Amino acid sequence: YSGGKDSTAVLQLVFELLLKLGSAAHKPVFVLSSDTQVEAPNVAAYVSASLEKIQKAAESLNLPLSTRLVSPPPEEGFWGKLIGKGYPPPSRWFRWCTSNMKIKPSRRAIEEITRTHGSVVLLLGTRISESAQRGRTMQAREINSKGLNPHHEIPNALVATPIADWATEDVWEYLTNSPCPWGGNHSFLITLYRQAGGGECPVIFDLNTPSCGGSRFGCWTCTVVKEDKSLQGFIRTGEEYFQPL
Repeated sequence: YSGGKDSTAVLQLVFELLLKLGSAAHKPVFVLSSDTQVEAPNVAAYVSASLEKIQKAAESLNLPLSTRLVSPPPEEGFWGKLIGKGYPPPSRWFRWCTSNMKIKPSRRAIEEITRTHGSVVLLLGTRISESAQRGRTMQAREINSKGLNPHHEIPNALVATPIADWATEDVWEYLTNSPCPWGGNHSFLITLYRQAGGGECPVIFDLNTPSCGGSRFGCWTCTVVKEDKSLQGFIRTGEEYFQPL
């Protein structure tokens, strides 16, 4: 769960399913989020507050759902690598940030779950229409009779993409017309996208996932892109305190 529109849609579908199943819902569901420690401050605050709200709602409704926010330890973080160990700034050719700041913390959490429960199904918000590259990658995967494909790097992990065939318009229509099951609404999420003018950096589990870049909101320290359009968008729409970043 990155806090973006696609992962929010998947999480809401799962939450609604658990409500529908009631006492028949017994398999544990983990909402896993990743904080690189250098996310845009407003996005990081939004994800953290959302996780807290989701956790409280799940507990009050007696749902087998729990949230977990993972982050890299100092030695794997941006400043620990850049200043502490003297790594060069991340680039297209040496994108060490993704593996250290996103993949490793997420993988450790997933492996801990599989040690306890034996296996896991990763529900991802990736969509074929997001980009030509992502569409080709998703369509090339082999899936079993249940529509799942084995993760090529994480043992005992299967991958499901429930909204793979949704268009961007489908996602927004669902989020704006369906009440948020954990309370509140998605108005702040919609505002974030209007300000940023882009998308979110997904929760990443392998290096074959396209990097963020472009106008997606992600790390404010990103040196892979020439300009951070999302941060500029935030500043233009009133978040002037981001100017130093």
